[in-house]
Amino acid sequence: MRNCYNLISCNPSEYPSIFNLCWNGTHPYQGQVVYIGRGGANPLETYTLTFTGAGTCVCEGSLPRLLLTSEGCSPSLGIFKYENCETGEMRVFGFAVDPVNAALRIDGTCDCWTFKGEDSVIDEVLSSYTEYDSCNECLEAREAELCPSAERTIGYAVRVNLPDSPPPDRGFSKCCYTNLVLADVSDASEYKNDFSGAYFKRETPSSNVVFKLVDTQTLTEYFLNSDTYGIYQPFGGVQADLSYYVVEWRKVLTLLGAGTYQIKKEIDIAGISVDVFSNTYTLKPFSIDTADKTVRLDSYMDGKLVNIDTDFKGSGYKTSVRLRGFFGRNERSFEQDNIAQRDYNLVQNTMSSKSSYQFQGLQIPECITEEIWNFMIFGNELVISDYNKNNHSYKYELIPVILEDNSGTEFFVLDRAININLRFSDRREINRKTNC
Repeated sequence: MRNCYNLISCNPSEYPSIFNLCWNGTHPYQGQVVYIGRGGANPLETYTLTFTGAGTCVCEGSLPRLLLTSEGCSPSLGIFKYENCETGEMRVFGFAVDPVNAALRIDGTCDCWTFKGEDSVIDEVLSSYTEYDSCNECLEAREAELCPSAERTIGYAVRVNLPDSPPPDRGFSKCCYTNLVLADVSDASEYKNDFSGAYFKRETPSSNVVFKLVDTQTLTEYFLNSDTYGIYQPFGGVQADLSYYVVEWRKVLTLLGAGTYQIKKEIDIAGISVDVFSNTYTLKPFSIDTADKTVRLDSYMDGKLVNIDTDFKGSGYKTSVRLRGFFGRNERSFEQDNIAQRDYNLVQNTMSSKSSYQFQGLQIPECITEEIWNFMIFGNELVISDYNKNNHSYKYELIPVILEDNSGTEFFVLDRAININLRFSDRREINRKTNC
């Protein structure tokens, strides 16, 4: 938080004071007489550098280069230390005319201050205040003037969380990674058409979000406030404080064409505007060759993510990610229940099999793994599709799975990207036989 300062003119009739200037930290000349040391500097135009608080002003500029002067401020200020009558806090005030009574209250405030002695470094210059003979007289006057006995209304502040500033989008150029999304304008099958979701949960009724699709080549922005480019859910749905947009890349490819795009969220929280951008998506037409050596994970979210305090229950939210990787290597396990007869023969009662699959994501950057670890694998329904031409089976299309285990993440000394290895099994165990 930046500190706020005023440069109080030592001769207001000749040159004005300068207000609402900011500085990171405490300025070494705080409370002292200075002049502005820049081109055309006039050492005769002196100011008292006065601290007004931390984050208490709207910055109209930064403090310029200041130089100390051995000359006093004319007209000179009386500098006196005061103690807060209730909290014991010490402050040093500057006065154009020395006060004569033992206590004072700054006009428009509730704090009463009592005189403690002279000082040399000013915290604040006072121009409008009322003097009293003692702390008690000041406090009694305050109660009568500012806090009359009457019914009081308790007000409550609502705490809001602003989005964290994301790392800069480097376009994956430094790690040679392409955030690929594919679509097929002639085939509407889910297997050939990717989708990407973006959501916002408001914390106050006045908070708002506007979704846009940005063409990173032309910087053209397209509003995502209808079903033109996907699925739009405004506030007021099953989850009243949740709004989202699921970009269906087939619609984008049909209307806008291939290219590189970002999803932009223009967020307004408690009057503060923040723009949040997704990573860059590279949209290409689907083909077997383009999709080769990739795997896609679809996540259908239903339930509350406590860590981000967002409830997706009944919302229909979904998103997907396409990775360089592999899905398959089906390992089957079998279970048979037998009945032992009196002659010691074993007769089959039931028989079932279960499939276990290996999922690999290769050379994945942190911005993608964070989405997988912290969001996607928490989905109530996970669906995986493989696109490798050299896979044992070409039937790994839209396989409903459940997560079984993390088989180990591979980290590298000379590379920030990682390999992820997960084990999944069939969500529906329907390969069963009974002899009842």
